Amino acid sequence: MPGSPRVTALEQLRTLISALTHSARAVERSTGITNAQLFLLQQLAAADSLSVNDLAARARTQQSTVSIVVGRLVRAGLAVKRKSADDGRISAVSLTPKGRRLLAHAPAPPTTALLRAIEELSDREVRALSDGLRALVGALNLSPPEITMLFEHAPTRRSSAIRPSGTATRSKKRTT
Repeated sequence: MPGSPRVTALEQLRTLISALTHSARAVERSTGITNAQLFLLQQLAAADSLSVNDLAARARTQQSTVSIVVGRLVRAGLAVKRKSADDGRISAVSLTPKGRRLLAHAPAPPTTALLRAIEELSDREVRALSDGLRALVGALNLSPPEITMLFEHAPTRRSSAIRPSGTATRSKKRTT
C-alpha cells in the first residue's frame, strides 16, 4: 500500500531515527563525548556561565537529568562548577579551556537541529506531532527512559564516553 498514511508515517519515522542516530554516532566518534554533553557545552559557550536550571530549560528537560550530564563534563575537565558570585546558593557551570578546545572542532549536535526544528513548527503542527507521538508511545506501551536528554546514555564498563584524564580502561586477563 504505497502512499498510505501508515506507510508514510513509518517512512518518516525511519528517516528521522536514521538521521538522528547517524548524527549522534558521528558526534561521539569525532569528539569522544555524547550528543547531550556536546549540546550542553555549546550552551555554556554561548554564556559566561549558566546554572543547572538554566541548562535544563535550554535542553527542555529536568534539572536532575542535566545535573548528571554536567557531572560527567566536570569529571572530564570540560566544564567547572562553582558557587555563583551573585547567589551563593546556586552553582554556576562554565567551560574550561579544554572544553573550549573540544568545541572548536566539534560538529553541531543533532539535539540543536531537532530543538530548532520543533520550535519552527506552528502550534497546530506541534500539537499534531505531540498527539501522534503520544498515541504511538501508548500503543507500544513504552515508558520514558530514566535519562531524558536525547542521545545520552548511562556509562557502562565498555563505554567510550568521556573519562577523566589519566583514567585508563582496565582489561580483564583471562586465566585458563
